[in-house]
Amino acid sequence: MTDWNLRSRSNVCHRCAKPFADGEGCRSAVVGFEAPLVQELLAEKIAAQAKATKSAKPPDYVRFDFCKMCWRQLGPVEWISVWQGEYAAPEPPAPDPLPRETAESLLYTLVEAENSVEHTRVIFILAVMLERKKILIERRVERGRDGSVVRVYEHKKSGAVILVVDPNLQEDEITGVQREVDVLLDAPEKGVTRR
Repeated sequence: MTDWNLRSRSNVCHRCAKPFADGEGCRSAVVGFEAPLVQELLAEKIAAQAKATKSAKPPDYVRFDFCKMCWRQLGPVEWISVWQGEYAAPEPPAPDPLPRETAESLLYTLVEAENSVEHTRVIFILAVMLERKKILIERRVERGRDGSVVRVYEHKKSGAVILVVDPNLQEDEITGVQREVDVLLDAPEKGVTRR
């Protein structure tokens, strides 16, 4: 079976290792693995694979991408295919609609606030959100003599312990509290101040 190993265009020139600029013209080409150019450009990688205990079968064909200057400097090569195009820089990743740090920092801000009792329902919803994202882990539930329920959460990475009062929210209350959480999370952008 033929292994073409035709990955997508590289972000750098395979010869000079200079990153391509957005819109820059570049040449792409496919050549057989046994070609001298492959041995020259991939010498370190080939040597590393040869030392590995499980040496993988090399591909039959390899794709290279070159800047215009390096393309002109190449000697004769028996290319299987050659094409030119413009490099398109990858789009930056879309921002997380609910960045973990924002929900996490809001939780800590509200827990440490003097009026944290006023935010019991919001703190509880934030803790549940972070538990679903596997940032917090519920370790145990403690019940007070007055019937109150306190959930003991541990931060998965830091090991910090957070005590969260369970406000025993009814199903019809959850949507309203979730809206309040959304407003607080958007506060810095929309000019809303946290109480």
